[in-house]
Amino acid sequence: MNYVYLYVVAFAIILGLYMQRRGKRHADHAAELQQSVEQGLNEPASLHPVVDTARCIGSGACTKACPEGALGIVGGKAVLINGSACIGHGACMAACPVEAIKLVFGSEKRGVDIPFVTPHFETNVPGIFVAGGV
Repeated sequence: MNYVYLYVVAFAIILGLYMQRRGKRHADHAAELQQSVEQGLNEPASLHPVVDTARCIGSGACTKACPEGALGIVGGKAVLINGSACIGHGACMAACPVEAIKLVFGSEKRGVDIPFVTPHFETNVPGIFVAGGV
């Protein structure tokens, strides 16, 4: 019976350390988000993730998958904390266990900077064609 108490105490210590570390990481992400907003670095350049907060479970898989550190967990949900660092490769979207991340062009503030292209590579401006990658 004494071993049960020992296991419970050990589990409680490990759980406490985990929760403390997780709380510090979330606080760091919130501070980084605030700093990037203040410096104007939160606006993504092109293709970037948008998180559906209703579906996000806050597992952090996307933040671990992002080598640029563009995503973080704030308030228990994934958030784009450094949009200017995002290069749009989609590792976060692939890592999300509940498919809460979609990759999009443009933003509410800036709009979409990519032209409409017909099957013949003509843009929405008549006579202008796209050659190569956009």
